[in-house]
Amino acid sequence: MAEQTPKLLKLKTTSSPSFQLMPLWPDNIEAWFCYAEADFYEHDVNDTRAQFLAVIKALPREFNRYVTPSMFSSDVSEPYETLKRSILKRGDPTNRLRLDQLLNNIDLHDGSATDMLLRMGEVIGQRTFDDGRFRRLFLSKPPQQVQGVLVSLQNNTVDELAAYADRILGISKSSNVEVFSVKEKPQATQNDITELCHALTRYFNG
Repeated sequence: MAEQTPKLLKLKTTSSPSFQLMPLWPDNIEAWFCYAEADFYEHDVNDTRAQFLAVIKALPREFNRYVTPSMFSSDVSEPYETLKRSILKRGDPTNRLRLDQLLNNIDLHDGSATDMLLRMGEVIGQRTFDDGRFRRLFLSKPPQQVQGVLVSLQNNTVDELAAYADRILGISKSSNVEVFSVKEKPQATQNDITELCHALTRYFNG
């Protein structure tokens, strides 16, 4: 009687996704996540924890600070989305520095504050940018006397501040400022503009 060769029992195990995401693009993080999610869809990777682990493997070392121990716990129900938000919110330091430089290069020139605000918005685009930081950056752009008026308008939006700045700048350039009790002179002096800004502060807050 021939000996029967014992059958090997193959166990079905759960393994990590067979595909690998391309390394993160620090210069265009938003686009990289779009490609990553397309890969998830193509390879039918729907589990948020599997997506989370795939992203971790694709991160450069300097991005490891965005991965926190809590993301590995069962308390976080959506670890992939949590990590994604963390990266998009903070961004790469090099990319943030480049963005700051671009914004710092924008100033009034001979244009309006509203136009300047639009240019700043175009530079930021779809990037995440802290609202308070953006407001402070915008307020640093107008002349110092105008800043004094705008800073006092704490409850107004940045769009409203830009409109107020345009009104102040328009009035300060005009020779007829008697409506605000400022003496008319051939050319506005520093004291005239300061007095005008104080009057406008009372006007806007009144």
